[in-house]
Amino acid sequence: MRLNCHRFALGFAALLSAGTVQATPPDGGKVFTGDLAADRTSDALDRRLVDEVSRNLATLKQRGITPAGSIQSVGGPRPPGTPQAVSGMVWPLGPVNGGGTQWHGISNFVDLNPAFPNQVQDYTCGTRTYDTANGYNHRGIDYFIWPFAWTLMDSGAVDVLAVAPGTLVAKGDGNDDRSCSFNAPDTPNYAVVMHADGSVARYLHMKTGSVTSLPIGSPVPAGTPLGKVGSSGVSTGPHLHLELRASNTAGAAVIEPHTGACNVSTTMSFAQTRPYREPRINRLSTHSAAPQVPSCPSTTESPNFKNDFVPGDPIVFTAAYRDQGSGQATSYRVLRPDGSVFSNWNHAQNSGSTYNGSYWYWSNTLPANAPTGLWTFEATFEGLTTRHSFQVADGTPAAAAAFPVELSGSWYNTSTSGQGFNLDMVGENRFLLYFYGYDNLGKQLWLYGDFNPGAAAFAYDVPVELDMYVLEGGGFQVFTPPANRVWGTARLIFETCRRATIELTGESGTQILQLDKLNTTRGLSCP
Repeated sequence: MRLNCHRFALGFAALLSAGTVQATPPDGGKVFTGDLAADRTSDALDRRLVDEVSRNLATLKQRGITPAGSIQSVGGPRPPGTPQAVSGMVWPLGPVNGGGTQWHGISNFVDLNPAFPNQVQDYTCGTRTYDTANGYNHRGIDYFIWPFAWTLMDSGAVDVLAVAPGTLVAKGDGNDDRSCSFNAPDTPNYAVVMHADGSVARYLHMKTGSVTSLPIGSPVPAGTPLGKVGSSGVSTGPHLHLELRASNTAGAAVIEPHTGACNVSTTMSFAQTRPYREPRINRLSTHSAAPQVPSCPSTTESPNFKNDFVPGDPIVFTAAYRDQGSGQATSYRVLRPDGSVFSNWNHAQNSGSTYNGSYWYWSNTLPANAPTGLWTFEATFEGLTTRHSFQVADGTPAAAAAFPVELSGSWYNTSTSGQGFNLDMVGENRFLLYFYGYDNLGKQLWLYGDFNPGAAAFAYDVPVELDMYVLEGGGFQVFTPPANRVWGTARLIFETCRRATIELTGESGTQILQLDKLNTTRGLSCP
């Protein structure tokens, strides 16, 4: 396995004090090649999965359950009215308005050329696929997560979703998920779903312990979470291998759901056709030091994320891309808390190639007189502007004390419509936090948290961290105890009893909001 790495000796000294736009090469970066999210689904694995599905179907039949599609899958006649194709498939990664939409790319499509080796053809007649010398032609679509794939995998940031409705007919879990080469054991964690037309979808290489707890025979609506992206089995890095087969028979035809010059028709298709290349910024981030991404056999990353700084701190700005083409320029800006431009620069990779994934970083030190408050790192690429916020504080917090009750009330970001939180003090040093707002892609986001540190002391300008939850369940007229799941975390910094910053990190990415207190509980004062 190979990791392409571009490192530049030229930094951007004086960038943070420069007033003119200049082309500035990065201090370093990494390029993600197709072989870093690849796999080999062997004929032996094919037979094992077919046999497992057949056994499960037989068991279900004994219980009087006959999943739709099971008759066709074993070669029987197609019942009247059975759909001839599966169309309208949904995207296989989620949360849809979060990590599944943002932090991914496609490394390989189905190889439609049966010859080998080094005779490949994807659905556009291009070469974004692979084969091997022993006769393996890539049988699915590889969706890699990016940037910092092992960190994303470890945090369970990206779900694997069912692309089409069907029945869960096989699953396996408990296998090691830190494979990073073709020499790993052929033991992926997986789920198999049978569709109404008898075709099957195999979801391979999932994170150990994440595979759905649904029992075999369960109906699976499109979009159902089946697990988390991992790197189990014969896999070179964290990714989902989605493999569509025409039936549950060994060696059944592989289906490529994308149409193009070399695949003019298909029996399965997505509801929304995405372009062959989809250049965009996956993520902007700030760091305490340059990110460290290992090469196999190591799988432990050190992204060195940091969003809170003091004047004089070292700071690293990173931009991560998918499908970044040669010559495609990005304009970067760093904005002060008052919105004025503190620095700006341009950059374009000019390798002559399009990278499936890439990231670039610029290192510097914040000036000793950097103004405190909420700063913004901004990048405009291919007509879309992406932003990341970071906090600069003075580094001299006030003396610690009990949490002041005057923090109770409504806090909102006055620059946007309807984003903020209600904070209710419900005991000494305990408060409930209810957040109302939107994720990074505009979807409504409602969260709650319970902060109960016991005797922990409060201080202005000192971060307070708590888990944030999503409530699920409940209904009118019938009591259903709600089920809560962890969404992520909230990090609060109270600058005064009227001004605060909240950093939300979870399923739908990271955002930082500057909040002002709009009201105070009757009888309380805010000095």
